[in-house]
Amino acid sequence: MLLNMPIVIVGAFFCLTLVVGIYFSKKETTFREYAVGNKQFSTATLVATVLATTFGGGTIIRSIESIHEFGLYFIFGTSLDYFGFWIIGRLALRMGPFMQHLSMAETIGSMYGKYPRIIAALVGICVCIVAITGQINVISKAFKICLISIDPFTITILSTLLLIFYSSYGGVRAVTYTDVLQFITFSIIIPLLSWFMFVNVGKTVSEIVPILQSQTKFQFSNLFQFNARLVSMLLLVLGSLISHIQPSIMQRVYMSSSPIQAQKSFAYATIFSWFIMFFISLISVFVFARAPNLLKTEVFGYVVDHIPTLFRGFFAVGLLAMAMSTADSFLNACSVMIGHDIVNSLQKEKAIPDPGQLKIARWTTLVVGLLAMVVSFYCQDLLKLMYWGLDCAVPIATAPFILGIFGFRGTSRTALIGMTTGLLTILAWNKWVEPKTGIDGSFIAMLANGFAMLVAHYLLRQPEGVGWVKPDTTFKQIQQENSRRNIERKETIKKGWQNKKFTFSKLVPSPTAMVCMGFYFFISSLLAHFILIFTNHCYWLIFHLFGSACCLGYPFYMIFLKG
Repeated sequence: MLLNMPIVIVGAFFCLTLVVGIYFSKKETTFREYAVGNKQFSTATLVATVLATTFGGGTIIRSIESIHEFGLYFIFGTSLDYFGFWIIGRLALRMGPFMQHLSMAETIGSMYGKYPRIIAALVGICVCIVAITGQINVISKAFKICLISIDPFTITILSTLLLIFYSSYGGVRAVTYTDVLQFITFSIIIPLLSWFMFVNVGKTVSEIVPILQSQTKFQFSNLFQFNARLVSMLLLVLGSLISHIQPSIMQRVYMSSSPIQAQKSFAYATIFSWFIMFFISLISVFVFARAPNLLKTEVFGYVVDHIPTLFRGFFAVGLLAMAMSTADSFLNACSVMIGHDIVNSLQKEKAIPDPGQLKIARWTTLVVGLLAMVVSFYCQDLLKLMYWGLDCAVPIATAPFILGIFGFRGTSRTALIGMTTGLLTILAWNKWVEPKTGIDGSFIAMLANGFAMLVAHYLLRQPEGVGWVKPDTTFKQIQQENSRRNIERKETIKKGWQNKKFTFSKLVPSPTAMVCMGFYFFISSLLAHFILIFTNHCYWLIFHLFGSACCLGYPFYMIFLKG
């Protein structure tokens, strides 16, 4: 019965996901509702769907394996990687004129014309197919964790059909709220997994740290040595950081009610992503402390073999939540690009009405999902899929989009020159440079793209009305509001410093807060004493209990002081 519990847990999660998806589904009357919803999502909902879209199932598997192999190099790189959310938030403040668009390709088309829009949509579709392929592979691995003796091909087909069904049923609204459920699921399971790996080590933190310090890959002195490995890591980090500017993530900007809400959502997402990555890093570090000689291909299997049988079901649910939340977002973004950007751009007379676009979008979800399933049969290397995604997302469409957000307006010829340069650069790099150096060239290709656009703009004769434009009114208002708040903040600090006695009197904590803190110290100290494996912990226990007693006695002290 215990061996069947993981299967029951996974089945219950699938049922809950379908119920949530159907419950929050709304029969769309317009294609806009299908693509970006009603633009009335709360900031917390947007933060959850951004994180759920970004943290795919391949993220945890690839990160655990790579940190075990590369150590601090990969930890440092991934910590910088999610700084890309902050960059998107700053870009969103300048996207006031484009907030009514439905996709990143439409924004590019509004700045450079029809053909760059079609190319940007095609590139985005390739990115989506690669990402969905990786998630389908993760779903297959998650089923294998549950000890289901079914052929892998059958597992892949069934999971893909289930994913296609619930992704195409309710549009972005269903996708968003299932993302919230899936984000809550894996954000709980990942810290629990790190705890089980810590228990498996059987050593205290003070014993684990010297083990890591004795290894070269975990020494800070070896991290910033200037060599080819450091250059490779920096270029990979820069490419991965910029790769967040891609269709499914930027769709969350268009779902926001205003540039300010988008900026706040991505700022919060930056902070939460670091917490999630911290626990994922702990998992790999604890595995390394217990088994440092594992091969990269053996690390994930070691994690699965050293967790309780019952928790395997929850671990599989966590992987499924990460994979499904990423795949459904990419499926939705891909259907929007085909139904809205490519098909509408090819229409010479008038745009397709909403019912026709909705039908095209739903059929697109089916076709793209099946195509990704076919690709997953031939490529199951998650690291290779990550590099393919970088080579698709960064070199071609990113530079025109960033330049346009900062006010550059060029002709279709200028954009096509830049896109062609980026494509040729990444192809040449992968053929002649990358095999010899191992350095990813996606960021270099993006720079070549932007440089070629600027050169073409200033050297070739341009029609009137192109060039750099001033910031829009919305961005100017945001700047003025920020300046006003900074002045008010400085004035408040100045007045508070002049009236120190009144300022410090407001810092006196309330009796209720101190009593709650006392109970927290008391309970956490007892749990730490009886659960964690710490030597000489009795002294810390006495100190903590004394602190909790002081907090609990704070109200009586305040009564005595006033009396």
